[in-house]
Amino acid sequence: MGDVNLAEVLLPEMVILDCEPFKDKEDMFDTMTCRFEEAGFVSDAKAYKEALEYRESLGPTYMGNYVAIPHGKCSEVLKPGVGFVRCRKPFIYESAGESGEVKFIFVLAISDNQDNNYHLRVLAALAGMLAHDQFLELLGKAENYEELIQGIKELS
Repeated sequence: MGDVNLAEVLLPEMVILDCEPFKDKEDMFDTMTCRFEEAGFVSDAKAYKEALEYRESLGPTYMGNYVAIPHGKCSEVLKPGVGFVRCRKPFIYESAGESGEVKFIFVLAISDNQDNNYHLRVLAALAGMLAHDQFLELLGKAENYEELIQGIKELS
């Protein structure tokens, strides 16, 4: 089991760099859940969005430093993975009564039948990386997926 390697769970088809800022969190959820469905990771975008929203009701997923890590767990997740969006400019992200400006969003898809620790390990790996200024710098300047993954490998 051990540590999760971010470079392995971050999905190429789920990395969007320099998109226009979203109107709000809902708008971002709509975009990302559809991407997960189109890429075949989720069988039902609507059910997955409900899982993301349910998790939001439990506590904030806004992490400070322009980062948010929403995650949803449901049986419609066919295979687990992580998506990443970098917005060109920050937008206001409201989460469980907290709000802040967000530019970097990691979206986790967690399947119901998965070992329960899995997403906690992914979150721990992310939190560990986010403690490093170099990681935040990398998120801001990577020009493509390969550069992002290479940078993650160098930092891990």
